[in-house]
Amino acid sequence: MAGCDTYPHNDMYYAGEKRVLGWVAGGAVTVGLAAFLEAAGIAGLAGPALWVALAGIAVGALAGAVLGFFVGFAVLWFDRLHVQDPSQITMAGCIFCAGKNSGVPPFNDNDWTFNLGQPLALLAPLVAGLDELVIRTRPAPDNGPVQITFGEESLTHQILHCEISSHIGSYAAVGAAVGSVAGAVAGAVIGAAICAALGLLTFGIGAALCLLIVAAVILAGAVVGGVVGNTVGGVVGWIADELSDFNERGEAVTQGCLMNLTGRWVTDAGHGHNEIHDVESAQLVECNNCTDEATGTSSSGLIAAVGIGRHPTGRDP
Repeated sequence: MAGCDTYPHNDMYYAGEKRVLGWVAGGAVTVGLAAFLEAAGIAGLAGPALWVALAGIAVGALAGAVLGFFVGFAVLWFDRLHVQDPSQITMAGCIFCAGKNSGVPPFNDNDWTFNLGQPLALLAPLVAGLDELVIRTRPAPDNGPVQITFGEESLTHQILHCEISSHIGSYAAVGAAVGSVAGAVAGAVIGAAICAALGLLTFGIGAALCLLIVAAVILAGAVVGGVVGNTVGGVVGWIADELSDFNERGEAVTQGCLMNLTGRWVTDAGHGHNEIHDVESAQLVECNNCTDEATGTSSSGLIAAVGIGRHPTGRDP
């Protein structure tokens, strides 16, 4: 089952990816510079030895980029949701989309995702100046601007994105970062041991070859450690989801129904929009295929009525 996407896909939407790329670049520069300084200290570096040393620097920079990716993703993961004031809200609206973002982390976080569409109404808290437009457009304190989001590429239905977090995303992010760092450290130790076992010289082609070997093993350790940590973390997260009511809560939110969703109001700095994350409770108002304009004509009346608990037709919802 696919998750619910938000549009438009622009610079604000890809803000999170840009932050991770910054970590990738920083890791590449840091480890590449360390390899360069190591190469600069090699005596007799000329001819073939120079080319081997340059290869070692390039491989070292690649290893740093891999480390930067896994560590940067984990940092972004835990620093992307910024809580608004008030922190909890209740919104009424039509569920335009409901689905689980299933797949392999970090490409899929396995959260339950929902797009709450028009007609939208803020039910709680009742604060002067706070309405559904403010809910969707006001950035959290100390955060950049946010954009109005839509639930489809044609950009016809304004929505408020909502999610219920899976343990998979968090556990996989931590596991990948820890695994990548541990793998890189182990790679450095193993690479040095290989150099010692081969009795490589400390100057010229031997030292350059040692630099290349160490960089290559660090790269391998960072990749393998990150993948293994990501996998182990994802499996542990899946088990945690199965032992909780995670899927039952997600399945209770149904596309085409009018519902009241209560949860934490946040700005998602990774995508540049506001959302409810996590949805803590969901109340069914009525299922009348509200996504279809022809059959959902009572939606506006229902949304206007739910705040006082009265159905516009006089019958129970």
